[in-house]
Amino acid sequence: MSETLTIDGHDRGRRLKRESSADQVAAHLRRLIMSGELTKGAHIRQDDIAAELGVSRIPVREAIIALDREGWLRFESNRGAYVAGIDVDDIRDHYELRGLVFGLLARRLTEVATDDDVKALSSLHQAMRKASDTATFALANDRFIGKMLKIADSPRLTAALLVVPAIIHGGFFEFVPSGRKVQEDGLGAFLKALKRRSADAADEALITMLRRQGAEVESAFTAAGLVTSAP
Repeated sequence: MSETLTIDGHDRGRRLKRESSADQVAAHLRRLIMSGELTKGAHIRQDDIAAELGVSRIPVREAIIALDREGWLRFESNRGAYVAGIDVDDIRDHYELRGLVFGLLARRLTEVATDDDVKALSSLHQAMRKASDTATFALANDRFIGKMLKIADSPRLTAALLVVPAIIHGGFFEFVPSGRKVQEDGLGAFLKALKRRSADAADEALITMLRRQGAEVESAFTAAGLVTSAP
């Protein structure tokens, strides 16, 4: 998904335009956390964030609520909002669950995808491989996943992915650069299975891809000092 306004997480003096949303404030805070500028236990002062970004407290408050749900922050009535660590088991469980859903999606596509659908997905995968920068790769990846969901035409599978949303919303391949090869290889293996109409192989390809992405996220979070328990 593209954004109407990007936020440079390395330039804390940059102010957001008036059309900034809670999503953009949340993206800014995630970048500060992943970069180590906001460390585990650091308090999030809503007034300071609002003043820094040139927005009201409303989108900041909404961003904090969203990040609390995602596990990046914790909000306690007597303590306020602060940066929380993420349990390693939570990361692993998260990607196992997403792998199961994507595996079901893969199986559905082996049943319903037409030859033209497979060609379209192959073209999008080629665009991912040829992408010269992270943003272009991420956009091609979003289109690939979107095309998969459109082909499957399954409201329940789409809803299941919403129930288990990505841990890192936006900028995933910026935060986890090694995830690009994992995604590229995993979707490539899925396409090979799809062309053979092998439901088992397609399922396994995406389960394996998500499991490997989870391992890369675990490593990235550990490096950033965000993991709260040892494996």
